[in-house]
Amino acid sequence: MNKKTKQRGSLLLIAILVSGVALAVGLGVYNRSYRELLFASFWSQTQTAFASTDAGLECALYWLLHPGAGGAGTAQCFGANIPVWDPLVQTGTFEVATPSGACVNIVIAWDTTLLATTTTARGYNDACGSVSPRRVERGLRVSL
Repeated sequence: MNKKTKQRGSLLLIAILVSGVALAVGLGVYNRSYRELLFASFWSQTQTAFASTDAGLECALYWLLHPGAGGAGTAQCFGANIPVWDPLVQTGTFEVATPSGACVNIVIAWDTTLLATTTTARGYNDACGSVSPRRVERGLRVSL
C-alpha cells in the first residue's frame, strides 16, 4: 500500500470537524444576538409604558391643581375630553390614549383618613383595551 491510500479520509475528517466548530460558534453568536434584540425591545416597550404613565399623571395633576383652567366642567388630556374630578364623588377613573399610541389609566381618589388626594397612573406600551401577551405596565402614585 502506498502513502496516498492511507491518508485519503483524514482531510475529509478535518474539514468536517472545522465545519462543525464554525457552525457551533455561528449558532452561539446568533443565539446571543437574538436574546440581546429581545432584551432591547423589552426596554424600549418599558420606556413607552413609563412615559405614558408619567404623561397621564402630569395631565391629571394639572387638572387637579387647575380645575377651572379649561372652562366650566371641561378638561382634556392629549386632545380627549376627560371627566372633571368631583371631590363629592371621591373617586374618578378615566383611560386615555397618548399621542404615541400607548394607553394610560388614571384613578383619582380622596383618602378620608389622610385627608389627601391620591392619584394613581398605570401606563401601558400599547393601545387601550389590548390583550397582547407582550403588554408592559408601569405605574406611579402621588398623594397631595
